[in-house]
Amino acid sequence: MIITVFEDSNYSSLFPLNINRASCELRCGAFTNLERINNLLSTEDSIQLVVRDELTTLMKERYPNLTVNPEMVSQGIWLNGRGLWNENKLIEITSSRSYTNNGILMAIQNHEDIPLTEFHQYLDSASLVSTEIVIQFIKNVWDGIFLQSEVIAADAQNFIDYKQGDIHPTVAIENGDNVFIDGGASVRAGSVLDASAGPIIIADNAYIDIGSLIQGPVYIGPGCVINPGTKLRGNVTLGPQCKIGGEVEDVIFQGFSNKQHDGFLGHSYIGEWVNLGANTNNSDLKNNYGLIRLVINGEEIETGQQFLGTLMGDYSRTGISTMLNTGTIVGLGANIFGEGFQDKYIPSFRWGKNDTTELEKFFGTIEKMKQRRGKSLSPNEKIYLTKLYEKQF
Repeated sequence: MIITVFEDSNYSSLFPLNINRASCELRCGAFTNLERINNLLSTEDSIQLVVRDELTTLMKERYPNLTVNPEMVSQGIWLNGRGLWNENKLIEITSSRSYTNNGILMAIQNHEDIPLTEFHQYLDSASLVSTEIVIQFIKNVWDGIFLQSEVIAADAQNFIDYKQGDIHPTVAIENGDNVFIDGGASVRAGSVLDASAGPIIIADNAYIDIGSLIQGPVYIGPGCVINPGTKLRGNVTLGPQCKIGGEVEDVIFQGFSNKQHDGFLGHSYIGEWVNLGANTNNSDLKNNYGLIRLVINGEEIETGQQFLGTLMGDYSRTGISTMLNTGTIVGLGANIFGEGFQDKYIPSFRWGKNDTTELEKFFGTIEKMKQRRGKSLSPNEKIYLTKLYEKQF
């Protein structure tokens, strides 16, 4: 069967993490949404992707084995990329029916090929008569932060065999049956692994340095480094090759990002290739305990959340001792520094508080960052980022 994973037309609610990625690439727990779907497939199944036109080239480059935006969208099961799909939910999708959650189309079992040019119109029609499905999904970009506890607990079932690893004899482990450590991972002297409130999953080649406190639920991805004395205080997702220090709670790092030094980060979602400078701190709770509003291009958005910190797009950086307020949104490629609290909305490519990043210097910094992890900036991504820069200015 062909599984079509689609990006719906309301992708703007996933800003700023959606600037250069599709909804199915968002991470919560051990997997991205697309990885979850791929894990459900048999050898006879395949995936095709339907995403925004401007992402087509990037997605083809990232997923060379998948069909992206075909002229004809094949019959089969169509799944909204916002969904955190599992086997039980996939079984619910039956013939010739559409499924919504609070008015958002989540899935269709379709028996005809549809031209790509008519795809979203078809989705709109299908959602008019539908069956309600209960499923975890990311309606707003901050939703994943609050889903982590349940998601990581469920993900732990995929890591039952992770009972090895190089664990120093002085490591203190609470509720060891809920700790899953890959054989290539290492946990050094004096660290505490407390899985009493949820599982701790430590993936291949992760390194937990001396005196770290890890309180579950936590997922630490492949190649991550947890610096000495770090406190991961629950509901934390670290994508691949992150370097983390200080105090972190209720945070998702998409991957390949650094927060190496002291400083607090809470209730936040951080993109890829981000660097948070030493003593960067954020607030995730207002002094009056009120609900948090976001501001994007002058428009206020009610989140309904009492706790919410920073939502930061890829390639952004903070200088030493940067202070980020509750409900701060940072676009892509911003370089943030300066005294006092920063603006609550920082657009892409901002330099300091009032200037704009120079594009070629921005590319030079990206290249250096990626080389440190054995990666490089592809020509297609450079073209995409250039267009993004020119569109903004």
